[in-house]
Amino acid sequence: MTEIKRAFSMVWDHFSLVTPNKVQCSLCSQRLSFNKNTSAMLRHLRSRHPSEAWYSNSTPGAHANISSSTSGAFSSSIISSAGVHSSFSGTAALNSLFTNSSGVGHHIQARSTRQEDLDDALVNMLVKHTHPFSMVEEEGFAAFIQKLDPSYNLPNKQALKKMVESRCDIINHNIISQIEISNFVSLTSDMWTSVDKDSYISVTGHLIADNSQLSTFLLGISKLPENHKAIHVEEAKNQLVASWGLHSRVTAFVTETGGNMVGTVQKLGILQLPSFAHVLNLVIKRSIDATSELQEIRSQARAIVAFFKLNQNAEMRLAEVQGQLGRTGQKLIQEVDLRWNSTFLMLECLFDQRESVAAALSTLDTDIIPLGSADYEVIHQCLGVLGPFNQATAELASERRVSASKVIPLIRMLKMTLEKKHGAATHPAAIQLSSNLQRELQASCSVVETEPILALSALLDPRFKMLAFGNLGYAQEAVKLLTSECASLIRSKPDNGDALPPSAAGSAMSSPSSPQNISWVMDTAPVSAETSPSKSQDRGLWEIFDSKVGETQSVQSSTADAAVEVQRYLSDPYLNRVENPMHYWEKHSKVYPHLFQLVRKYLSVPASSVPCERVFTKAGSVFNKKRSCLSMKAVEQIMLLNNGLI
Repeated sequence: MTEIKRAFSMVWDHFSLVTPNKVQCSLCSQRLSFNKNTSAMLRHLRSRHPSEAWYSNSTPGAHANISSSTSGAFSSSIISSAGVHSSFSGTAALNSLFTNSSGVGHHIQARSTRQEDLDDALVNMLVKHTHPFSMVEEEGFAAFIQKLDPSYNLPNKQALKKMVESRCDIINHNIISQIEISNFVSLTSDMWTSVDKDSYISVTGHLIADNSQLSTFLLGISKLPENHKAIHVEEAKNQLVASWGLHSRVTAFVTETGGNMVGTVQKLGILQLPSFAHVLNLVIKRSIDATSELQEIRSQARAIVAFFKLNQNAEMRLAEVQGQLGRTGQKLIQEVDLRWNSTFLMLECLFDQRESVAAALSTLDTDIIPLGSADYEVIHQCLGVLGPFNQATAELASERRVSASKVIPLIRMLKMTLEKKHGAATHPAAIQLSSNLQRELQASCSVVETEPILALSALLDPRFKMLAFGNLGYAQEAVKLLTSECASLIRSKPDNGDALPPSAAGSAMSSPSSPQNISWVMDTAPVSAETSPSKSQDRGLWEIFDSKVGETQSVQSSTADAAVEVQRYLSDPYLNRVENPMHYWEKHSKVYPHLFQLVRKYLSVPASSVPCERVFTKAGSVFNKKRSCLSMKAVEQIMLLNNGLI
């Protein structure tokens, strides 16, 4: 019995019973409901007073050990290598510390830890699938949980909100720490409309975390006025960026090419980059629209797919025919106007199911005209032309790999592949489509190799380096720019001073006959005391000259060191194209320390605003009709946690 009382007293040390069903916290005076168990008190202490030793045992120093362990668990698990928040609880660290306990006290502590684990699992489930928190107050759900584990005390809606707030505070603190470490962040932004026709804007951040991996996080969501204008978008972006103190740290702000999005970023004084995925989407859509024969077939294909989608009998008949032909489980795909690749998928699926579709249409009473063999030949050849663009779009849509570094080599490969496709095409429609793509691609992406951020990110990607460029002159200019930025970093190091780096000093001593070195030796040779002017006189007369010599020496030596570091990196073997470039930099961050700082700056830039689009795609299920009254704070918290759950 003594052990049991001591185990419970760990919580009661910080609470007092004020009424039969109310307890008061001695740390913050907040009152809680008391239902003859300590679960609510445990949650309060864990969320509001995590630094208190409410969980410590009788061993001296337990509080310090547990605090540091839980803190480490949080800080090491929030941002993963994929750029997601993968864990929200430090209970695993507590479990390991409790393994040395014994007797009844250990049993009761383990029970409280299980309560925490189940609380965490409940929050993760609700957030991941965007269920309303009121679900825990539904009788059916409560009965189900009671059946699963009668000992589990199901928290109420208010307790869940506090848990979410606690986890968000931890994640936000970790994001701030990662921003401080990385020193550079890139942003993406997009706008979306909820089910209630309200407009919102969201901003996501991207950086290279302390584990040398690319990480993505949600900066915030802001609601726009009903009839919002460019000024409202600008204010919302400015507020979201300023709230994190990011203005001086942003490498680039990636948005779609709409006038409002571009103009508002430029007014913030931040470099704006167009979303390359959006640019590519426009290039292909314009090319398809300009191919008249393909457009006619596309319209006919849309009508066929719509007929089977909207007619239940037709859909059942198609499924029956597919079963007879051994093609079960394959449904037709309807295109979406805003996404060109949905057109590709619609035509590809229709081509694969052409026999089933033709057989089903022949047995149905409809005015829909089936596509003929000549039409399918056009589809086949045009799909061959569009195939590489579909692959490029899929690669750019990935946020778990460095993407901006792919833009230049992707465009180069698209141009080269398109030339081959153009030469191999035999049908006039396919030839016209490839010509349209070449023209549009040239008009939209002709100067991409001269964009500094894209050029430097490609050069710093060990998979591409100089081979990314189609123009050798542009590649050499990128190397010069990289060397210049690397030299600036070397000069900015506080421990450099005006000392001559070893590389420059060695070169100076190895060629004493050079005019430059002879001149330097003559100017700095020791002078006798009789002929030497006073220091004050010398300083006044030669101060400007000496300062210029020091500056020149610093620039020359830092440039030489930077050139050595850059050339050593460029001479390293290329990384396999399918490998993660950040794994390379994780291993070589100490070998090329200054280049790694630039990697943090440039390889965090995404090529598209797709990560931000994913946020509002998920947000659509949060803002459903049952939850249309959610506050912006609640939405941000749910999306922050949801963005990290796979």
